[in-house]
Amino acid sequence: MHTTAARRRPHLADRAAAPGERLKVAVLMGGVGHERDVSMVSGREVAKALLAEGHLVVAYELETDDERALDPLRVGFDVVFLALHGEYGEDGTIQAALARRGIAYTGSGPEASARAFDKAVAKRLLRRAGVPLAEHHLVSPPVGERELRHALRCCGEGRWVVKPTRMGSSVGVALCQGAAELRRALEEGARFRQPLLVEEFVPGRELTCGVLGEEALPVVEIASKRGFYDYRAKYDAGSGTEYLVEPEAVPLRVRDEVRRLALRCHKVLGCRDVSRVDFRYDPNAGRLAVLEVNTLPGMTPTSLFPKAAAAAGIPFGALLTRLCRMAVGVSA
Repeated sequence: MHTTAARRRPHLADRAAAPGERLKVAVLMGGVGHERDVSMVSGREVAKALLAEGHLVVAYELETDDERALDPLRVGFDVVFLALHGEYGEDGTIQAALARRGIAYTGSGPEASARAFDKAVAKRLLRRAGVPLAEHHLVSPPVGERELRHALRCCGEGRWVVKPTRMGSSVGVALCQGAAELRRALEEGARFRQPLLVEEFVPGRELTCGVLGEEALPVVEIASKRGFYDYRAKYDAGSGTEYLVEPEAVPLRVRDEVRRLALRCHKVLGCRDVSRVDFRYDPNAGRLAVLEVNTLPGMTPTSLFPKAAAAAGIPFGALLTRLCRMAVGVSA
């Protein structure tokens, strides 16, 4: 069943399900941000898989940032599965609105979601906790000569990654080299009307590690033929990007450290039940650097987190069921 946020839900149940019992799940997708299309893909796949698991599912398409649209979810459901991304999805806003209504939902709470979504805040907290990071500098548009010189001085010579501080799915991310490219990336990034992060590009391999509950999942390497995992490499079917689970080219001790750091980041930011931490690994320097923490990782059968879960022996449908049961306090 599919409906928009403007229509009321059927009354299904008003209690938590027992272990093994089918759940009444509202899959919340869409939203009003730049990542709406990505969210719709995740939401449809989640709804389909939960139906196949035997749960009662309503696909609920969010088309407004008016939190009163969530009121119909107060009765009739055991849990809301958040298949949202970006603003009003990962930033703690929707989580706070659901919490105020006493509605159980998947993923982290409002505070942890807000901390992780704001890359500047997350990096400040992670650095304070001793987590290794790429060098970075915050720039607030408009970008003048003073800001550009400061960014160049802070990040040093070489390549930089420019990204909005409050955006996901690699939206607005640009790789640049030299003052001219950096200036252009900052000027183009100004359209997002938020501070921009100028981050040192760490050469080497792109790694990611999911956390499920209190355990780190297998490490996945993202091997992009473009040499850089931007929006196109992530979502273009013809990009040639490969995903290698527990890559043998990365030493076991490094993969173990990735898992340890993923758990550390999850705990430092106060995440709950699920997160995914992205890294860069420079084998020549033997250096690991945390890039960011995602509290609502993509949830399609081919997304990074489900790939890692499958490698750990957790099929896609079982993973979604576990997340729902964790959200309502039922042991999966």
